[in-house]
Amino acid sequence: MQKTFDNLRELPALVATVNETMAALKVGRAKLYELLAAGELESYLQGSSRRITWRSIAGYLERRLKEEEARRQNGASARGRRAQEGFSR
Repeated sequence: MQKTFDNLRELPALVATVNETMAALKVGRAKLYELLAAGELESYLQGSSRRITWRSIAGYLERRLKEEEARRQNGASARGRRAQEGFSR
């Protein structure tokens, strides 16, 4: 059986350009390059063009959401402790 590449257009993109990533994350170019330099996003050069993996974009979003959830939980528990301290005074 011969493999064909007729359905390649149906495959999801594995990588994004800098501009696509900026649009997806709603960040500017400077912030995007900060994330790249910090290792928050995986990328490589294709010729002179930077490509960022969608997998790393999704991973970054998951990490940020977990951080936000933890921040909210810590904030809520701190508010609860402060409220209890106010009642005990």
